[in-house]
This record gives sequence, structure tokens and C-alpha cells, in this order.
Amino acid sequence: MSTREQLLTLLSQAALNQTWVSGEDAARQLGVSRAAIWKAIKTLEEEGYHFEAQRNRGYRLAEHQDVITKSDLDVALSNAKLPVETQVVFSTGSTNNDVKSLAEQGKEELFALVASKQESGKGRRGRSFFSLGDRGVYLSILIRPSMPIAQASAITAVAAVATCRAVESLFDVKPSIKWVNDVYLGKRKICGILTEAATDLETGMLSYAVVGIGVNVYEPEGGFPEEIRERAGAISTEIKQGTRAALAGAIIKEFVELYDKDSFGAFCDEYRARSFVVGKTITVIDGKGEQEALALGIDDDLSLHVQFEDGSEAHLHSGEVSLRV
Repeated sequence: MSTREQLLTLLSQAALNQTWVSGEDAARQLGVSRAAIWKAIKTLEEEGYHFEAQRNRGYRLAEHQDVITKSDLDVALSNAKLPVETQVVFSTGSTNNDVKSLAEQGKEELFALVASKQESGKGRRGRSFFSLGDRGVYLSILIRPSMPIAQASAITAVAAVATCRAVESLFDVKPSIKWVNDVYLGKRKICGILTEAATDLETGMLSYAVVGIGVNVYEPEGGFPEEIRERAGAISTEIKQGTRAALAGAIIKEFVELYDKDSFGAFCDEYRARSFVVGKTITVIDGKGEQEALALGIDDDLSLHVQFEDGSEAHLHSGEVSLRV
């Protein structure tokens, strides 16, 4: 790791332990000069990190800050079933765009990019995705599955199940899934998922897929914007150092475990069990307008089986419609 990354880890640990790290101690532990420590601190501050400093005591991360560090993420992934290459950045435009660019350059699968902040996140159908500054987790995972494009929706569903498992493992809550790509706590959305893929035109198989996951860990300072305030939510009210890295690692680990199974279909029963849409009256929104329907079930191909008010039935696919519950 670079001096910057090693110093960030030291200051993150000091915040957890309510201790301080002096410039002299940091220089000795990292084997660099005090001038290098000072330069690294200034670089981190320019990136947006905030520190407390006290004369004769040293530095530590400022309170009410939860910084994602590479070392914390590595700890969270230490017992993952498959090795995952990771990169942590403080801020980026879109983790999906960054990872797609790497995929086009030949990056091998099981690579994950994790960002503390995302400036230009994307949702389905080209919509923007509201990111919480440094209060959320934003990550994208590159995979190269051997599957036709028609089955790509399974990747999004796997990510939804993985996110639910990860949240449950760290918090005393029980999230549920809104078909096909949103995770909710109660009536509030805490996570959006977007899978983007490239296809081999000759075979019709996926060349790669990038699954992007954005989770609202803490509510933003001042609350959510007015336009989403009634439906957006967050997992926790207590900001604690290390939480976001632990959650990012747990999501990646759970996703990799499901991806490692012989068939993506193995998770379908769990996906159905976690859905809060089945059995409810929903609004189906497509190119023809809006229609009320009863959600009857989720098929093995992850299409949503619905019955419209006139008694007719349909099997909806995620790329064709949106839902309002």
C-alpha cells in the first residue's frame, strides 16, 4: 500500500480506539519521513477526509466519519470463498463506468471497485441515482459468466439477495426485495442495483457483466432531497468507523458465494421469499401507460407473473416495465 493508504489505515484505527497518532509515530511505523506524513495528510484532506489535530498528541479521523479503507475491506473479505481483487477510491463519477472501462481493456473477473462517494451514479433506464456523499456504499463487481444475455437479470437478483444477506449479518434489520432491483427496509428504499453487460454478437453470450450496488448506510446530513424523502431510507443512524467497509466486504463476499454455485437458479427460492411484491396490487408502467395488476408470483426465469383487472395474465420482464407498489 502507498504511504497515503497506510496512514489512512492508522488514523482510522486511532479513531476506533479513541487514540491519537503523532507524526513521529506514524513516520516510524511506516518507515518514511515526517515530511512524507505531512504531505500524505494534506493529500487526504484535499480528497475530502477530515482530521482532528492536537498539539503534542497528533492526528486522528474526525468524529462522525466512517472512512472506507483498503485494509478494512481486506479484513472483511479475508474469508471469501473466491479471491477478489479490490480497489478503494474516495470519490468517482460512476463505479460502473470505471469498471466497464477496465472490462473493455481485458480486466479479469472478480474485480470490485468500492467508492466512498459517487458523483454521477446511474439507475435503470438512464435515470440518475442519488448518492449520499460519504454516507453510503457504492461498488461495482466485474464478472464474466457463461450465460446468454436473456438470463442476465439473474445477476441483478443475485446481487439483491447478497445485499440482503450482508445487511442482515451486520445490522438488526430484515430487508426485503422489490422486484427486480431494489432493496427496502419497511417502506423505504435503501439500495439500488444496476447491471450492465456486453454481449458477443456471434454467440449471444455475455462477454462480461458489471453489477453496480449503491446502499444508503446513513441518512445524509440535512435529510434526503424533497423529491425522494417519502420513499428513501437508510440502514443506521449511528455513524461508526469501519461500518461501510464491513458492509461493502460483506456484500462482495455474499455475491461471490452465490456466483460460485453451479447455477444462478439455486438462489431463486430465497429471492422469492424475500420479495414483498408477490400478493400485492401493483401499478405496471410500460410504454402503453399504467395498469393495475395483482402480482401472482416470480417465475424461475425471474419474470413477474401478474394478473390484470380484466383477468388477463402476463409474465413481465425487468427490461420492459417498472413497478409502483
